[in-house]
Amino acid sequence: MSSKAERTTRFIIETVAPIFNKHGYVGTSMSDITDATGLTKGAIYGNFENKESLALAAFEYHRNILLTKIDEVLDVEGNAADKILNFVKFYRQYDTFTVKLGGCPLVNVGVDAQDNNAKLASASRETIKEVEGKLAFILENGVNFGEIKLPVSPLQFAKQLFTILQGAVVMGTITRDRKYLSNTVAFLEQSLQVQFKN
Repeated sequence: MSSKAERTTRFIIETVAPIFNKHGYVGTSMSDITDATGLTKGAIYGNFENKESLALAAFEYHRNILLTKIDEVLDVEGNAADKILNFVKFYRQYDTFTVKLGGCPLVNVGVDAQDNNAKLASASRETIKEVEGKLAFILENGVNFGEIKLPVSPLQFAKQLFTILQGAVVMGTITRDRKYLSNTVAFLEQSLQVQFKN
């Protein structure tokens, strides 16, 4: 059973996380936070040391949602090819999945924080590396078990795959045209099926 203080902290994080994600660290004001939560500035600072600590907690919250979903997507029956293809398939609805988060936290926070907040920028980079590591682990196992062959190292392949998918997310976000995402997923599905058969 969580305490009232823990419930308040969780409420603040869950409420303001999409706001930080949409408007960025600098673009989110204390009045945005108090308006959304209905709490006073004092109540906010009673739970968080400062705005930065709240922004980091908000990113961590979204990061955990994203990584949990990715783990779920990768934890399907089948070989390495099946797992990677399921990951790619997930991106067909990635924009829908991230709507409640205020968009893709890796893109939004990663780009926004580059020149505004070193800790947030670092947290975003570390999350990207973690996803790439998860993909590389599956690919490496697939190579070791003779399930797939790759033209480059598993980590390099994972990085390129994730770059293509996240690039499609960026293009879809900028243009507000989800075909960038759906077409990229269709292209990757075809390309990977050929690659994994070789």
